[in-house]
Amino acid sequence: MHSDLVRVSGLPLHSFRRDHVAQQVERACRREHVSGEDALVRALREDSEARRRFRRSVAISHGAMFRDPEQFKLLEEVLLPRLLAGGARVSAWSAGCSDGAELHTLGLVLSRMGALERTVLLGSDLLDENLALARAGDYPDEVRARMRWERRDLAADGPPAGRWRLVLCRNVAIYLTEAAREALYSTLSSALAMRGVLLLGRSERLIDPGSLGLRPTGPHAYERVA
Repeated sequence: MHSDLVRVSGLPLHSFRRDHVAQQVERACRREHVSGEDALVRALREDSEARRRFRRSVAISHGAMFRDPEQFKLLEEVLLPRLLAGGARVSAWSAGCSDGAELHTLGLVLSRMGALERTVLLGSDLLDENLALARAGDYPDEVRARMRWERRDLAADGPPAGRWRLVLCRNVAIYLTEAAREALYSTLSSALAMRGVLLLGRSERLIDPGSLGLRPTGPHAYERVA
């Protein structure tokens, strides 16, 4: 991996799959009308918008309300009722929150369930650009009041303080190297409270959840049991 591209982008490119980074470099060269990685480095250094575009392309910063609706149906009908049983409070962390749409959607679901006031909602992302979009999002006031945002490199920083009863990390691991993916899953599982739930993306699954103290509790969902 070219060290100059790592420096100018400010991204931990070593954590992403090599083929994914190569594809995004190729696309960025076409987009910025330059030939080769050295020319791209110069373009990113000189043009903050070009740098922002490259950073968001590598980090796959796609967000949409109710993305993969079957997963939010699982949350609303199965996972959240279990977590909220007996009047319990729920702390939820959206890890790799992109523009905040996932956490916003979760807030709306909790509001519809009449449980929003019993929740703490945290969104974290690698990119300050994404967090700026998340903070500027058009949320209902009652949802906005429950949310907070922070920059966090999932591959290096570890989990936020505390134990989380729900962790969402969807469509992040698929772009990482095997080593970075294993480190990510360790980070996510260590952040869970006992009986807390980790929900991955619909194309992601744990090969050996037991080694992380987890067991399957729904499609792409895992409960901490040890």
